Amino acid sequence: MSVRPPQQERSRASFERVLQAARELLEEEGYSSFTIQRVSERAGVSIGSIYARVPSKDALFHEVHARAMTEIGEQYESIAEAEERSDLPTPELISETIRLFAQPFRTHMPFLRVVMHRGAADDHVATFGSSVSSEQAAQFRSVVLSRREEIAHPDPELAADISFRMVYCTLARQVMYGPTFESQYLVEWDDLVRELGSAVVAYLLGARA
Repeated sequence: MSVRPPQQERSRASFERVLQAARELLEEEGYSSFTIQRVSERAGVSIGSIYARVPSKDALFHEVHARAMTEIGEQYESIAEAEERSDLPTPELISETIRLFAQPFRTHMPFLRVVMHRGAADDHVATFGSSVSSEQAAQFRSVVLSRREEIAHPDPELAADISFRMVYCTLARQVMYGPTFESQYLVEWDDLVRELGSAVVAYLLGARA
């Protein structure tokens, strides 16, 4: 069952408090502490009123997730639009695009951490997340391929996609598990993003045998 949206202004304001409280609880304590009762207490909205809008905890989570991913998706659209018009030299364009792409990961890290872990057990979350990631990949490739003539790889579209995978998977891994999960060599976020930019520039633009 889907969310039953409120019609009256007072009810809409109440439901917005519920959604905000739910997101805050998820970010602060994770999915394991996420219950309708906890959300009710934080939002100051009765449990009955919440169930009048959503049939279950998972339905509430899915609504919060959808709104957050839409917000994040809009940020990536603005990045693509800005960068496609950029007059930066290609190495700087690629590095700056990666820096901008990484910003929402960092800004929304607490919520994305919950979502990424939850996706392993929730097909709805996984499917939604895959759709958003695919859109991000298309936006990223669009920027890179706007300089197609400078890409040294014999298959520029493949190279652009591999570049996105390198960036996305590295950042997602950092969000999910922190900076020292796969290696005890500590790399701070800004340094990681900068080095990713350098690696992708070398991969895309470097001479090939």
